[in-house]
Amino acid sequence: MKAISPSPGLLLAPERAAHADGFRRIGGIDEAGRGPWAGPVVAAAVILRSRPQGVRIDDSKRLTARQRERAYAVILRCADVGIGLASPEEIDHLNILQATLMAMRRAILDLPAPPDVLLIDGTIAPAVPIPCRPIAHGDRLSEVIGCASIVAKVVRDRLMHFYHDLLPQYAFDQHKGYGTPLHTERLRQFGPSLLHRLTFEPVRRSAAPGMEPADVLAHEPVALARA
Repeated sequence: MKAISPSPGLLLAPERAAHADGFRRIGGIDEAGRGPWAGPVVAAAVILRSRPQGVRIDDSKRLTARQRERAYAVILRCADVGIGLASPEEIDHLNILQATLMAMRRAILDLPAPPDVLLIDGTIAPAVPIPCRPIAHGDRLSEVIGCASIVAKVVRDRLMHFYHDLLPQYAFDQHKGYGTPLHTERLRQFGPSLLHRLTFEPVRRSAAPGMEPADVLAHEPVALARA
């Protein structure tokens, strides 16, 4: 299949710079789910063994669900992939930034072998014994970060579908935990679940007095979501 250019801005400059500096196993890392009121934050670490062909690689937010699913299947065939996440309880206890960095560290540890260098979407890197290069808007500039963006988004969306089967009254399959009018209405009607982030508004206002964050064992269905 013919390779499809992901976007005019994605020129692989970060990968080329890393290769020029002597790095060979170049990893990319990104996350999905920092903003939602419910569900885990998911990070993905990707090391490409070959370039994905026949699919669009880009910031996952610029792709349709169908494009992401097609790209995800191709990425799994041509890359080493690690998945890490932080549960709603961990987000509430740590804050969303620290929980995201923890999810990134877990994703790196989930790789079959560590990369020589990590290209990271954003401006902050996790504390790991690997050279890191944070890149603002990296998921639009680096192919390997774009792949990580897609993997993280697909895995998280699948997890939210899984949680919908457990708690259908919240309609997680429709809003994926993000703040929408539908989610607001269900939260008002049923109150927060164990999947909700109690430190996030308006979840905090809807929680019963004295309600504490609870671990929903968000790691349990990851194998199902990544399959």
